[in-house]
Amino acid sequence: MIKKSVCASLVAASLIAVPVQRAMADEGAALLGGLIVGGLIGNEIAKNKQRKTTTTTRSYSNNAAYSAQREQNRQVQNALNYFGYNVGSADGVLGSRSRSGIAQMQAQMGFNPDGHLDDYERDFLLGSHQRALASSHMAPYNQVMATQGPSGLLRTYRNEQLGISTATAVQPSAPVPAPAPVPQPVASPAPQPVPAPAPQTTQQTDVTARSDNAALPSFTFGATNRSVSEHCNEINVLTAANGGITAPGQVSDAEFALNEQFCLARTHAMAESSAITATIPNLTDAQIEQQCGGLTQVIQPQVDSLSSKRPDMVIADASAILQGSGQPMAQLVSSGKVCLGVGYRIDDPQMALASAVLLTAAGQLGYGEAVSHHMREGFGTAKTDKAKSDAWMKLALETVTNTAGTAVMGQSPERVAVLEDAINGSGGGGAALPVFGNSANN
Repeated sequence: MIKKSVCASLVAASLIAVPVQRAMADEGAALLGGLIVGGLIGNEIAKNKQRKTTTTTRSYSNNAAYSAQREQNRQVQNALNYFGYNVGSADGVLGSRSRSGIAQMQAQMGFNPDGHLDDYERDFLLGSHQRALASSHMAPYNQVMATQGPSGLLRTYRNEQLGISTATAVQPSAPVPAPAPVPQPVASPAPQPVPAPAPQTTQQTDVTARSDNAALPSFTFGATNRSVSEHCNEINVLTAANGGITAPGQVSDAEFALNEQFCLARTHAMAESSAITATIPNLTDAQIEQQCGGLTQVIQPQVDSLSSKRPDMVIADASAILQGSGQPMAQLVSSGKVCLGVGYRIDDPQMALASAVLLTAAGQLGYGEAVSHHMREGFGTAKTDKAKSDAWMKLALETVTNTAGTAVMGQSPERVAVLEDAINGSGGGGAALPVFGNSANN
């Protein structure tokens, strides 16, 4: 109890007191003021007012967008019906039956079965439908269709995206009679000028001689970003194979349970980001991504200090920049939520991590969970030891459990219970996770 109070006091102090090095943060704060998505909160606040004053006008101006969305929904429904998830007629309205079909598809493919398609899932479903229309009658996919049905074909496409090759169809009936002509070539040892391998012996001797001086190649490889998207796709496949996500009190593999929770948090962050950006009428996706790239640059010094400073110190440094930016804290929070989801959507781990740090500095301490996941897995920063990543997780969980209304990224009581079990060592052993990427990568 005393420990929690001390931790809470440290964080509270860091959010109120601006460090002495305020002058050093001024340059970053000024840059932040110019680069953060400035119009977000203004548009968010104004949207209710616009609804009241321009209801008729918006209904006409949004007609084209509504039609496009309805057409995309029809395509989704047609694809679901094709792959065996019966959602009824393709009317362009994703009602309860369509949501149920989406959830069934997500569960079978190893995605989060929430009944709502994110961009990756929608692209995968629609792309697979187009691919099936063109290739389902060809080998080996026609055999997959015949033996596993359309949902099996969809699983095959998913496996191929994960690098699992599809075996070429073999037809046993045709090749069986073929061995008859094979004995004839055996009788033709006449062209036995094969004894000419004598020179080949020389070659082999040369190879042996060279192998004495041979050495393994030594290349200098540049560090590459690990892909959060690929990581979560593989985790989701394993979750589906295990029969569902790890429940509270059933954590047998702490590392795997944490990865499942990371991918759930990522899904919630992308959904929240999409909900906010949908209210911004005057910025394109490319413009938003560009401004979120500015956020990444401004918060990078704090990201770089994650391995050397305590959470309260990092939060204090980032808080000084936010307070000097001249922007309302509510606007900075909305900007951080947008950029966190954008970072995950475009698979930019540095952007996502910088956004999570910004949000904790703005008082949303529950986002310390995302910071912890990134530090533990090495997404957007170097991997750190367990104690350092756990410090951010404990900060987030203490905030969620001790303060009403501060849960973020879908931090339900069940999610929090699994996270606590995992970091407190309730689960041990279990099967080891596959290694995704090079541990030396950022």
